[in-house]
Amino acid sequence: MKCYKSKWILTSEGEILKDYAIVVDEGKIIDIIPNSQVDFEEKVVKDLGNSVITPGFIDLFTQYQYTEVGEVKPLAFKNKVKKLFQTIAKKYTFAGVKPDNYSLKWANILSDYYAMDRQEKINSFKTGIEESIKAGTTCIAQVSKEFKYFDIINKVPIKNYLFFEVFADSSEKSKKKFKDLRAKVEDLIYHKGENTHIWIMLHSISSVHKKLWELFSKYCRKHNMLVMTRFAESQDEIEWLNFGFSDIDLLHKFMGFRKITPYAKGVTPVEYLSNLKVLTKKIIAANANYADENELQKLAETGVKYVYQPYYSEEICNKKLSFTTVLKYFKENFGFSTQSFAQKKDFSLLRLANTVNEEVNLPIDELIKYLTIYPAKILRLENTTGSIKVGKDADFNVFKLDEGEDFNALKRFAIPYSTYSKGRKLVKAGNVRFTL
Repeated sequence: MKCYKSKWILTSEGEILKDYAIVVDEGKIIDIIPNSQVDFEEKVVKDLGNSVITPGFIDLFTQYQYTEVGEVKPLAFKNKVKKLFQTIAKKYTFAGVKPDNYSLKWANILSDYYAMDRQEKINSFKTGIEESIKAGTTCIAQVSKEFKYFDIINKVPIKNYLFFEVFADSSEKSKKKFKDLRAKVEDLIYHKGENTHIWIMLHSISSVHKKLWELFSKYCRKHNMLVMTRFAESQDEIEWLNFGFSDIDLLHKFMGFRKITPYAKGVTPVEYLSNLKVLTKKIIAANANYADENELQKLAETGVKYVYQPYYSEEICNKKLSFTTVLKYFKENFGFSTQSFAQKKDFSLLRLANTVNEEVNLPIDELIKYLTIYPAKILRLENTTGSIKVGKDADFNVFKLDEGEDFNALKRFAIPYSTYSKGRKLVKAGNVRFTL
C-alpha cells in the first residue's frame, strides 16, 4: 500500500481537491482522504508537497511505427536499393503534383517507411511509446495494419487499444480481408494481456471498398466493437467523392492498389457512410478537416466520437478545425491526438491542449477532462481509468509546482514530474522505469 499526499488533485470528476491524499493498494485507488487524516506508517506515505495530481492522459490516435520515419537513413544495401526504387516510383507516379499535396505527402512518408528494415521499424515504435509515457500518457489508441507490433504493445505497462487498419480496393479483396482479419483478431483476443484491447480501423472513405465497409460495419455492430476511420481529412478525398477521381488515385497506385471508385458521386462524406449504415455511436472519426459546419452538425448528431489531431491536420492535410468549432459540435465526445510527422515531434498532450485552448481559455480543470475522462468514455474505459476515483486503477500524473503556485500553473507545463500506471511508477524526472 502507498499513500500520496498532494496540495491539489484534479479529479476529472467535477472536483478540485485541496490538501488531499490518494491511497493506492494493488494498483487500485482504495481511498481519497484529507492530508490531515493520513495516519499510516511513514514508509508508505509519500508527501508530494506543493504538487498537482491529475489522471493519466489518453492519446486517442497514435501511429508509433512512424516515429522515426525520415530520420533513419537506409544503411543495408537492400534497403538502399528499396529506397531508390521507391523514390523512382514516387517521382514517376506523382510527376507534376505540387509538393504540398496530401497524397504526395503520404507517399513521402510511406516511401521512407518501406525503406526501413524490421528492427528499425520496431525501434521507431518503441521510441514513440516511451516518449508518450514520459509525457504523461497512460492509455493509447494505436493504429497499424501490421501484426508484428502486437507482441510489443501487448507488454506495454499502460492501457492500450490496438486498432487494426484495413484497406480494400475491390469486392473480392474485401471478402478475403474481412475473413482473414476476423480470424486473426479473434485469435489475438485470446492471447492479449489485460491492458490490451483490439478493435478495427477502416482506413478512410476513399481507401476502403463499399463491400468491406458493409462487412465490418455489420460485424462490429453484432460484436459491439469500436471502429475508427479517417473522415473527410483531405481535399483529395472530397474531390474523389464529388468526381469519382482525384490525386488519391495516385497514392493508391503507389501503394499497389487498383482504382477504387465511390459507389455514388456528388455525395458528402456523411451521406456516403450513412447510406452504408456505418455512422453510429461505435464509430470514432479522426480529423473531419474538410467537412463544413452543416456536415459537422450531422456527424455529431449520429453520435460519432471525434479525434482532434491539430499537428497532423496542419502538417499533412493543410487544414484543421479550430478548437472552438470542435467544442461547438462534439462537446464531451472528443479527445486529442499528438500524431505528428514534424522532424521534432512533441508527444505532450498537455502542451497541445494548452496551445489550442488559447483561443477558448477553458479552465484548466475542464481542459484536463479532454485528456482524461472524456476519451476514457470514448474507449469505454471510464470504469477503470480517466479520473481520480475510489475503485479505479491508479493511473495518474504528478506535477511539481513552484512555491506560491496553484493548479492553474498546469497551463505552463508540458510533461509531469512522474507518471504512474496501476500504481507502478513508470517515469520520474524524465527517466523511465520500464523496458519494452
